[in-house]
Amino acid sequence: MNTKDRYKFEDNGSEISFMPDYNFLHTLKWWLGADILAVPVLYYFRNILSENAFTIASVIWVIYMVYFLWDLIFKVPVKYIFDKRERSIYRKRFLTKKIMNFDEMTYFINDESGGYYYVIGKKRNQFVKNYRISSYFSGSKSSRIKEDEFLKNILYPVLDGLDIPINRPQ
Repeated sequence: MNTKDRYKFEDNGSEISFMPDYNFLHTLKWWLGADILAVPVLYYFRNILSENAFTIASVIWVIYMVYFLWDLIFKVPVKYIFDKRERSIYRKRFLTKKIMNFDEMTYFINDESGGYYYVIGKKRNQFVKNYRISSYFSGSKSSRIKEDEFLKNILYPVLDGLDIPINRPQ
């Protein structure tokens, strides 16, 4: 799967849009399959396990399902739209919300617990409220390759569309 497919990148001339967590949907499908298989296994072992062990396993399953549904409903479908006509940036989850204008936007790398990712934010308060626009990168060889593909196929076309100057490596 190439980078444009992983981010569901679309550029139709008047707007650029992409989904930072679209590739995570494939992983969620596998976890959903494992979760569906866990229900009959848990049901089969209900008489073999003690009542406390069964309760603990059920609670772990419920917590897992809450995280799974949270990711599926609130994390994966986030889409960023860069509208060139209105010179505005929108964030679409269920409803479309304007987050900033092109001239207010800045981008930077956010470091967090051994990984990093690219974010956008308003110039005056980018560290208070920002929006993650890339997957997490770790610095490993394969992660650097994915980061280079992200920069070349997603970030640079977005910045070119916004007329923001960038320093590209030679």
